[in-house]
Amino acid sequence: MAKRRNCTPDDTWYPTEPSSAHRLPSNFRSRGSNQGVLVTTGEHRRQIFYESSGECGLFHYAFARGDVVDVLEQQAAVYRDDAGIVRKHYFDAILTMRDGTRKAVSYKPSRRADTIGFADYLIDLAARISPVVADEILLITERDLPKDALYNAALLHDCRRDPPGDADAAVLSVLATVVGEISIGDLRDATGYGGEAFRAIVRLIGSRRITTKGFAAITADTLVWAAGAEGAR
Repeated sequence: MAKRRNCTPDDTWYPTEPSSAHRLPSNFRSRGSNQGVLVTTGEHRRQIFYESSGECGLFHYAFARGDVVDVLEQQAAVYRDDAGIVRKHYFDAILTMRDGTRKAVSYKPSRRADTIGFADYLIDLAARISPVVADEILLITERDLPKDALYNAALLHDCRRDPPGDADAAVLSVLATVVGEISIGDLRDATGYGGEAFRAIVRLIGSRRITTKGFAAITADTLVWAAGAEGAR
């Protein structure tokens, strides 16, 4: 099995960096609280704190997207209320996109957001905070994060904990001989790398070198083909 380590391609080891959050999770926990720490993947790994399963899913989903290059959690925005009092709002995440734009994201369960009128609050907040904070403010609820997409994002994050290795090369080599599409299970078995090959396939899907058919949860039955090749769509 591939060895998990915080190393760059030149085998330089880097310790996991601390969180960049402006505040850490509180000791108070509601019934819906599920606090934890997510560690980013890649060369320079960093801790990311989350305070609910929804936030954790949001972070997985963001990292799985190809257009998000950085995620900072619990970022403060200073504003003045109607009485002129200086206050702070903490966004659950600031997403930096590939095109350089920054999106401030607040996650709330839809029922809670509707009950407290959170969308209207964010609209008002957008007019009060500095544009330096973000170019856009978004409210994200569970309605915006499909169950299968969250499953695939979490799976990808886990598989990216392993650095690419021989299994990745073997998968691409076998796939180059395939005409049309093949199931992940058959592709995995053809490499002879077993579970390592499955994890490699997921990584290659995440890097857009392998294309999947549909958007369902990734399993051994999922049909794939080499990106750029003709596949059944």
